[in-house]
Amino acid sequence: MPKYDIIIVANSPGELSALVKPVAETLHKKIEDARLILVLTPCQYTSGKEIEYIKTIRGISGVIPQEEYSKWILRSNKPKINFNAKGIVLYLGGDLAHAILVSKKVKYPAYAYVQDRTGWNGSYKKFFIPDAKAKKKLKLKKKVKIVGDLMVDSIETMKKWAPKKNVITFLPGSRSWQINHTTPIYKKIIEHIRAEMPQINFQLVSSPFIKARPIKGVKRVGLDEVYNSELVITIPGTNTARLAALGMPMLVVFPLDNSDIIPLEGLPHYIGKIPYIGLKFKRALIDTLNKKIKYFALPNMKADREITPEIRGVVDPAIVALKAIALLKDYDQRKKMSEDLKKAMGKPGAAEKIAEEIDEALRKTA
Repeated sequence: MPKYDIIIVANSPGELSALVKPVAETLHKKIEDARLILVLTPCQYTSGKEIEYIKTIRGISGVIPQEEYSKWILRSNKPKINFNAKGIVLYLGGDLAHAILVSKKVKYPAYAYVQDRTGWNGSYKKFFIPDAKAKKKLKLKKKVKIVGDLMVDSIETMKKWAPKKNVITFLPGSRSWQINHTTPIYKKIIEHIRAEMPQINFQLVSSPFIKARPIKGVKRVGLDEVYNSELVITIPGTNTARLAALGMPMLVVFPLDNSDIIPLEGLPHYIGKIPYIGLKFKRALIDTLNKKIKYFALPNMKADREITPEIRGVVDPAIVALKAIALLKDYDQRKKMSEDLKKAMGKPGAAEKIAEEIDEALRKTA
């Protein structure tokens, strides 16, 4: 039996592919006498295919699913895992409280990788963060280590931008509500582009967790096949960071015309479900956030400027098509965008630095 346990806590599909995979595989390679256990905490975006995807991540020895985790925390029904006397809990997503609850159950110190928020600061041993900007934003002075952006590590084995002429790829999202909302809009955008440039070949990305809805004449591909695209059209989310790290020129579209279907998190989620009042509250909140938040694309947020154009609010497919066509005709602008996107995301190595810190912390517990 391994000498140590490293318990990784995460929840959503995006975190599994962009954060858990690079960290888990690096920990497995670097710390041979540690066992990796993944705890999945409650998440409204669960696809049902998380366990299947986790099997593709090298090094994870055991998984505690959401239902088992809830029984463990709420009813003290211990998982069928004999935990080692020594170990560490590593937060990689979800509510920061979950990792602390696990930490208290197993009596391991807790560490966290965070990008834009902290919590339970007194309970965590250390926070790993992507850059100095995050440190300033989070106002962290102690217990912090700048390691870089894990999303850059997550694309290390993927092909960088190598465009083929007349290829555009669309990303509809990895959640059912996103796909159902964006697919009709993408279909109209494609129709407008086809009318002006019939030679264009279109691709549509399916995530590992849910297939994209088919669009006639559009090829469905995986994220690792977008390298051939002259341009990517996507909604905000984790993939804007991963595409940026690949140097993929993109146009970010955020339709807010049907705010009723957009899920909220935390207390606003429950207020939004109150009949009549909830719907008005939800619309007002989304409108306020849209006006307040400067950028939604992660590389734009990191650079604090618009590297990739954002079209948001009530989205007109014809306007998006015109912008896409203009970008297709301007290779120099797309090349500059590619360089700026990679620069904004930084260099790989975050997973390695986290593994080094975890390894050192484990040895100190010996």
